[in-house]
Amino acid sequence: MVPEEIRAVGQFVADIARQLRSGLNSASSDVAALLADGWRGDASNEFFGGWTELRDGGVKILQALDVMTERLGVQANSYQATDDSTSQQFPSLNLHL
Repeated sequence: MVPEEIRAVGQFVADIARQLRSGLNSASSDVAALLADGWRGDASNEFFGGWTELRDGGVKILQALDVMTERLGVQANSYQATDDSTSQQFPSLNLHL
């Protein structure tokens, strides 16, 4: 495992989360504006129920992506620390090329 590659994957996941968060926030604003304009009735209630379910699912996905990003960063740092420690004991095994 190469720590830089793990960090790159973590950054990629973080970028995806950032884009999804932006899209979810934008959609939330649009839905709030739509409902604030006075849309009422059964169709409005059905739409709002579906929207709430979708939004909640999006929040769960974002939470999972945040955990992945954090763990990838921690994992990369752990590999780096292990490599550094090992390379001090066995200089010929240092992965820093």
